[in-house]
Amino acid sequence: MNTSSAVLNGPRRRTRAHPQEGLGLVAWATALLMVALATLFRGGNRSVALMALEALALMVLLGWAWRALGAQGLPPALGQGRWRAATLALAAAPVWLAAVQLVPWPGALSATPLATAHALLAGLPVVACFMVALSGNAAQVQALLRLWLWVAVAQAALGLLQLGGFEALYFGLDGAEPVIGFYASKNTYANLLAMAVPLAVLGLWGASGRQRCSGSHGENRSPWWGVLALLTLLAAALASASRTGIATALLVTLLALGLLAPASESAAGGRGAWLRRLGLPALALGLLAVALFMGGLDWVERFDAERLAADDALRALTREATWQGALTHWPLGSGLGSYAWVFPRFQSPEVGRFLLDLAHNDYLQILMETGALGLLAMALALALMGRRALQLFSAGRGTWSSTDRLAVACGLGLLATLLHAWVDYPFRIPANAMLAAFLLGMFLRQPVTSGDDPQKVKSRTYV
Repeated sequence: MNTSSAVLNGPRRRTRAHPQEGLGLVAWATALLMVALATLFRGGNRSVALMALEALALMVLLGWAWRALGAQGLPPALGQGRWRAATLALAAAPVWLAAVQLVPWPGALSATPLATAHALLAGLPVVACFMVALSGNAAQVQALLRLWLWVAVAQAALGLLQLGGFEALYFGLDGAEPVIGFYASKNTYANLLAMAVPLAVLGLWGASGRQRCSGSHGENRSPWWGVLALLTLLAAALASASRTGIATALLVTLLALGLLAPASESAAGGRGAWLRRLGLPALALGLLAVALFMGGLDWVERFDAERLAADDALRALTREATWQGALTHWPLGSGLGSYAWVFPRFQSPEVGRFLLDLAHNDYLQILMETGALGLLAMALALALMGRRALQLFSAGRGTWSSTDRLAVACGLGLLATLLHAWVDYPFRIPANAMLAAFLLGMFLRQPVTSGDDPQKVKSRTYV
């Protein structure tokens, strides 16, 4: 929770959340457990692991509904009016998408009703993470963000240990891909790391703003924890040799370094000047050293134009076939979660005997499975994100509070996955989809105007 100096001395400033704000204790503790377990079993992409996440998510959502429909009401961070309705409609998208496709008309619209029902259940952890980000108080959501960062750094550290070639560290996989953490694919593994990079840049372990929330300016954590986290994440991303993971991680790193540095020395106790004068050059040299240590310039060779074209040939055929499937099943789609069963009839003969159960383009796969309904859900998300981005950047970077900068960091982490989804399937991995949903919720959290006169008081705080 952060306010501008105009409200710091005001009589209505709240330094800590009211006991009734945010999530209940049981829902919050369950959310913490859900995040802690999300990546432990192939990113949740195994039946038993996913069932456990679904059960935990159901508990979180029931706890949220109990408070939201009771005396507490809907959280102010959802916004007001039509924007709140749009946010709730986006949160409920898996439900109304599946409902339209499963309700008999007299026959179910989904080509595979059972797969659609399973996809609806798989969406519960994603919806839970989205609603937790919008409904928790400042202390709760920052604790969850720090946990997500710890989880990603732990995965990165495990990946770096796997470079030693210890077979036991692959937990049953053959180790063909040298750096994957607990994941089964280097690409989705690198995507998790890329989403966490802006959080490390922001310095949740150092200049997280926690001391500002409590009003204590004496507590001053070392920023080197954030630097260590960033280097660990980027080192593992480079070592993964995932081209899209490396590209998105480096992109959001540069954007975060440019956007999240404090606007003035006084805003961060001189750390802004330290970052500009010493931190950025030292960080650049550190990244170069890490890249060389992780295997010289081998990962650069993967960006060779001819190799990129050759490796993309199969995916290009798959994307074209998926587009044909989307046109065939327009406008209501083949059914949420039906891709693996429906796609073989559109599969190109050049692909051969390979069984393709993912389009390697989440947007095309959503379009094929959900048709116009999926386009509506994506349009809702785009409108909400556009509105929030306009709010942040129309105010000007120099006026951002620590919570505004936190929203920008979460938006950049989400950007990594939105870009990655064009060439891969991060939204199909439960843990990645959960983190993306949490980052989206954090980005969309609406500021609450403080003071008696909203026209006179410009400061913003988050509840």
